[in-house]
Amino acid sequence: MTQTRHAVESGLQWVFREQPLEDYGIDAHVELVDGEEMLGRLIALQIKSGRSYFGSPADGGWWFRDQAAHFKYWLRFSVPVIVVLVDLDTGLCHWQLVTDATVEKSGSKQWKLFVPEAHVLDSSAVWPLREAAESSAGQSRQPLGGPIGSFSASDLEVHSAVQGDGVLPAYVVRAHDRALDELVAGVTSPAARSGCAILIGDSCTGKTRALYEALHRRGSGPGATSLADAGWRVWPEMNPLPPRRFLEELKLVGSRTVVWLNEAQRYLADPAEDVRAGIAAELLALLGDESRGPVLVLGTLWPDRWQELTHEPEKAEVDPFASARQLLEGNHLRVPDRFTNAEVTVARQSGDPLLVAAANRLAGTSVTQELAGATDLLRRYETAGAASQAVVHALMDARRLGHGEWFSTSFLHAATRCYLHGDARRGADEDPSWFDAAIAGLLEPGAASGPLLRRDLPGYRLDDYLDERGRVHRRFEFPLAEFWTAVAESEMTSDSRLRMAAGAAARLRWRIAAALYELTGTIDAGKQLSALASHRLFEAAPDAAERFARLAAAAGVPEALTLVALHGSGRGRGDGMSLLRQAGELGDPKALDHLAFKLESTGDKEGAEAVARRAVAFGSWVATVSVAEWRDGDFPREAEKLVQGLPEDLRWAALAEFATRRDGLEDAEGAERLALEAAAEGHPGVVWTLADERQDRGDKTAARRLLARVPDPDAPEDALRVALIGARAGDYERARRLLARVSGAREVDDQAAVIAEASPHLIRVLRDVLEALGEHKVVRRLLDRLETGQPRELSTGADTWSTADTAQTEDDVVQAYVTLAGFHARRGDFTQAESLAMAASVLGETAGLVAVSEQLLDRGDQRSAERLALCAVNSADTEWSDASPGKALAAARGDDAVLKWGLEADGSTAQPW
Repeated sequence: MTQTRHAVESGLQWVFREQPLEDYGIDAHVELVDGEEMLGRLIALQIKSGRSYFGSPADGGWWFRDQAAHFKYWLRFSVPVIVVLVDLDTGLCHWQLVTDATVEKSGSKQWKLFVPEAHVLDSSAVWPLREAAESSAGQSRQPLGGPIGSFSASDLEVHSAVQGDGVLPAYVVRAHDRALDELVAGVTSPAARSGCAILIGDSCTGKTRALYEALHRRGSGPGATSLADAGWRVWPEMNPLPPRRFLEELKLVGSRTVVWLNEAQRYLADPAEDVRAGIAAELLALLGDESRGPVLVLGTLWPDRWQELTHEPEKAEVDPFASARQLLEGNHLRVPDRFTNAEVTVARQSGDPLLVAAANRLAGTSVTQELAGATDLLRRYETAGAASQAVVHALMDARRLGHGEWFSTSFLHAATRCYLHGDARRGADEDPSWFDAAIAGLLEPGAASGPLLRRDLPGYRLDDYLDERGRVHRRFEFPLAEFWTAVAESEMTSDSRLRMAAGAAARLRWRIAAALYELTGTIDAGKQLSALASHRLFEAAPDAAERFARLAAAAGVPEALTLVALHGSGRGRGDGMSLLRQAGELGDPKALDHLAFKLESTGDKEGAEAVARRAVAFGSWVATVSVAEWRDGDFPREAEKLVQGLPEDLRWAALAEFATRRDGLEDAEGAERLALEAAAEGHPGVVWTLADERQDRGDKTAARRLLARVPDPDAPEDALRVALIGARAGDYERARRLLARVSGAREVDDQAAVIAEASPHLIRVLRDVLEALGEHKVVRRLLDRLETGQPRELSTGADTWSTADTAQTEDDVVQAYVTLAGFHARRGDFTQAESLAMAASVLGETAGLVAVSEQLLDRGDQRSAERLALCAVNSADTEWSDASPGKALAAARGDDAVLKWGLEADGSTAQPW
């Protein structure tokens, strides 16, 4: 990378920008410059260095070989792509454009590109590369994605059948396939509407294969066709696409495109919060936008990830997956992990040797897993050498603790060493080639299974089946401190490091989590540290809370200091003034608000006004209103002057709040005078706010009188706001008049339809106005009309998963295990109780382990109680709001420090840090 940067900046005199690690399709971008002028033209670089890339010499250059899927990605990239081969001996960078003319395609999975020796990245490359960039900019934008027929099954990540040389076995059509056929028929019909289907099932149950078959299978009706025959496209062309790139390109997806979401958690769960929320929202917008349709969103998810995304939090909890849950509701299909007897019979009669053999070996069980080689895969893992097993265990643990699916060599090498012991560790210390030897066998396919480990441009990836198995069978394990050193020091995306920090925090390893958050240093890390500070306050651990809050503030979230100042004071920590000052200096307006109030209340009027002025500099008027409210009783004119002196862009909102507070202090006349003065200067919003406050307190007459003192507004947003206040205050005539004014229609049904179509962002307040007017039938008709424009929902009878029904069923099963575990524990049958609690933990519930631990402690078995409590802690998910496992462990140890400072990596109680 260094040589290429130097060649671009000194030879071409252009701007070189390295891409982040996650963007594995492209290593860097070059922006063209002419003298002092930035030309607004880009070229993308794929950079390869080392002697191995010069190992295929040809006359006048070298052949560069790579996967066909990567070449397809580069050929359809939005800007020209060049491959750069860096000769480390000569320091020269040789380049070639990736175009249809330069790429030599073949029927194999690898294509090749000739890189001429004469193409050196220096001043001689300026004009040919500039011409390529200018030519690309002048071309019309090609539709995203490629024709369905250009993708092989492996391109779309379909598991190759064992011993099949990449040829897929015959396919047995099942209930979920028929639902997919109905969906395809809907998007290809004359009255086509966009659709979505996410298949839910365990690893190796045939989810991706089912979606692949749906692309090619023809319908049964007259004139029916397949998506492939109808000319549909698939996007993205490289899987997985880096999430940020996915979000950028998703906005450009056009009609007759299949959005391919294999392992949908890559886009909906694993990325940073802003990216995953943006992707879910953009997918919903795409499905609802008739001008861009029809499109079809197809994806897969494991059951535990589906539960994570569709879990509806309590009102007080953060809802991190609201948009994703909306996308999945009604658009998911269950893929059973076993064939029915009838399906096994069809498989046996298929005539396909692979399918017949699989059906005969495992009658009535998982035929698809047998085809995917799961049995052989598991045998190879269990009989692998110590170093190879260490690689797999490092990958399993990192994945279940939050790491993304691709691993860098530096991390995997360092993490694997943590799992070597005795002779294996000594052998690794003595033999520098131990790691290459350990992964060599994992990268090769077995006699009846694929490789345990896959290597590609982004790094290494564990087989899905082993990944899922590790989440269950290693759920009670927590890696040692050396592993977390590798997490901190190795090459890794910030998203993966953040998720692993969250995994550590969920398991009470707060010192480890804090160090990783501090290392990442992003706003997202600061928010997580702030949440940890809040949780420590809840557990009456203000010292630990302040430690987290200071780290959060350093990461750009000073609000954490304010939180500790407000809720940690009175616990031997003074009045919190020092923390408020620090938070205020770092830019938290809320801290300045409370600080100003405290200063004013202690008589420091000058200090309070200084703090209020600083808050104004941060764009907040709240501190000024707090000071004014304190003075209003004795010096009302002085208080008004403070608020009136605010900048224009802050004054009117502040005045509305000040008038409302004055009204609440029974100075109705003074409040009303301020509101009407503001209205006279063109800001009737102060009156509306005061009227809303009065009707909310039950003084509807006063609210109606205030509304009558100012003209009705014309803007739809303001008009509906006033209509709602009026309707709730009993001024139905005003509310109906405003609906008519905004819509231009006479009948209320027409009014609702016009407003909803013209201003969809106002539908919620429109609904509230209609409800306040008693127009419940109109609301139902409005919602019915809106629903007809939504993406079609899947319906396959018993084979669909209703979010509510499925969640309820699984909750019932889990609760049954937990209840029975507690019942047997109370009877003293701890063997059966522990077995049931373990069954519940497999399904993600630790309450059974906690209940049995508590009963064991009551009976004096402290060691067993501690063991089960630690199991509960170590198997926690990324939500640490449930403190019961930690409390059970603290009780078993008789040590409250567990709840204050957490645990060390080895599970021992952490010391204050």
